[in-house]
Amino acid sequence: MAREDFADLLSRAQAGDEEAFSRLWLDLNPRLVRYLSLEPGRNAEDLAAETWVSVVKGLRRFRGDEIAWRAWVFATARRRALDDARRRSRRPREAPGEVHEHAWAVPDPSDAVVEGLSPGSALALLSTLPSLQAEVVALRVIAGLPVETVAAMLGKSPGAVRVSAHRGLRTLAAALRSQGVTH
Repeated sequence: MAREDFADLLSRAQAGDEEAFSRLWLDLNPRLVRYLSLEPGRNAEDLAAETWVSVVKGLRRFRGDEIAWRAWVFATARRRALDDARRRSRRPREAPGEVHEHAWAVPDPSDAVVEGLSPGSALALLSTLPSLQAEVVALRVIAGLPVETVAAMLGKSPGAVRVSAHRGLRTLAAALRSQGVTH
């Protein structure tokens, strides 16, 4: 977002201004859904909705700048995703060929990523990375969070985050070159 009016927008949203909150939501939700789509089997839209419910509940207590805002929302989403993974691991596996409620859903075209990759292609590439690298790249690129914030969220050192990001991006670049995608 990098908005000059972020503090005013946040203050208005905290005071109950729906238009201000909508602007915050419109800015962050597409990236949030892409981040939550990293793990196969996850219902990213539902998790994003759960995240926003938590955000709304804690909105009045939030203090911080725009980076802190993004970090708070994505940390909330990460906790929802971890809770979802625990829930799914306790459920019995579905029978092969079972139809999922959302199997018909079409990706939102507004999620198209830079350089001609569809969101599905970008997420498929990210899913080939080790989980730490995929999460670091997603938080750095999709969420636009700084290294120090990602490090704090993941409980890693900034150096470990930089190395994971570098390795992940290098692997992704090699995969794109092998597919004939160059920049």
